[in-house]
Amino acid sequence: MRKTDEKESQFIELTDRYKDVIGRVCCTYMSASASFDDLYQEVLINIWQGMDGFRGEAKISTWIYRTAINTCITWHRKNKKHSSSNISRIEDLVNDPIDPAADNTLAEQLQYLRNLISQLGAIDRAIVTMWLDECPYDEIAAVTGLSQTNVGVRLHRIKQRLAQMTE
Repeated sequence: MRKTDEKESQFIELTDRYKDVIGRVCCTYMSASASFDDLYQEVLINIWQGMDGFRGEAKISTWIYRTAINTCITWHRKNKKHSSSNISRIEDLVNDPIDPAADNTLAEQLQYLRNLISQLGAIDRAIVTMWLDECPYDEIAAVTGLSQTNVGVRLHRIKQRLAQMTE
């Protein structure tokens, strides 16, 4: 088997195994100026390009998270200058915001939560997304570059901020 065929096979297996993780990260960072598909494609390109450099010093899931989050953050930084406005409110993100007090379906409640999370800073979005994916603090710390203690403190503050946003 040629090296390219082997890499392609590993890429397909890797992206299939972690497609939900990549999708959740892209959902967290998508906006009016960054569609889910654009972000997802950029993440896949960066995973492909980075596969040869992956040394196995971290868990593969940590590397996937780091690649996906960094890709999304970088995409926004590069494309911010092309965006006519900076999105900062829920109303700018969705046409019809969902009232959390209403009797909504689970999908609507999850969409509302995603909209709230999208208002957080880039690192806070990464922390809460990984926490919702039940990643341990050490993995969140490895991806974000924070200490485990700092991850716990920031997560506590993020939860408080999200609670205040729903009031």
